[in-house]
Amino acid sequence: MAKPEKEYGKLSLDQFKQLVQKLPEIRKKQKEPPKLFYSIPEDKKHEILGEGLSWANVYERSFDEQLALLFSKSGRADKLHEAAQSDDPTQAAMDLFGSDEFVDFNGDEGSISQKKEVIGLLIALKRNVLSMMVFDRTLDKMVEEVRSRKDESLFLAISIDRSIIACPTFADRIARAELENDEVFFKKLSASMKGPSEKYWDAYKDLRYAFSLLRDAEVDQLPATQLEELFIHQLKLYSDTPSARRNIRELFAKSKKRSTASK
Repeated sequence: MAKPEKEYGKLSLDQFKQLVQKLPEIRKKQKEPPKLFYSIPEDKKHEILGEGLSWANVYERSFDEQLALLFSKSGRADKLHEAAQSDDPTQAAMDLFGSDEFVDFNGDEGSISQKKEVIGLLIALKRNVLSMMVFDRTLDKMVEEVRSRKDESLFLAISIDRSIIACPTFADRIARAELENDEVFFKKLSASMKGPSEKYWDAYKDLRYAFSLLRDAEVDQLPATQLEELFIHQLKLYSDTPSARRNIRELFAKSKKRSTASK
């Protein structure tokens, strides 16, 4: 069977709408621990939440690899393979992520090590989504930028997930700053621990997330008329004002520029 044609690369308009409709729930749950956390018996919490819990190393992997690991560690690699072989892998993956079976996974049959890994991968997924909403790109992209000696990306990433400070790329940069007694670096590092500024958090976060979805769907260019139709009239992520088309075009261009800064 021929794969369905889609309006926006890997995404159809309906799939785009499905993803955007989940944004209020995503925002609400950003700071909540994953459901698996609440299923841990009190007498097991110290063992499960102790040594080996850190998920910082996963940010050294691509976002796609992180998702594959999440499916694998939660015992759903076979379902991910089935989704990849379907006529519409994107829709199959969306259905799998949205299923009660995946959302309600509590690791009853898993080892303590598996529970730790799944908790970490679920939190990393949440933080990556938050990073897309606030800074137009996932945290693995920022790790790449730090490897290219872009300190600003280190501070931005830490403002999203303070635990990323333990990933090897960040630890090496911080060690160098310690060796060089770089006080300016550590002042910025301290400030980043407070989280993203209100300027980044409040302004256009849903729109930035949608821009990221569009790029991930392998769409880098759209005429201004199509951007207006998609983001203003279909997804309703921007008010319909006389200057809306121009503003959307400029915001999309800026988003693209930030997301490709490390390339």
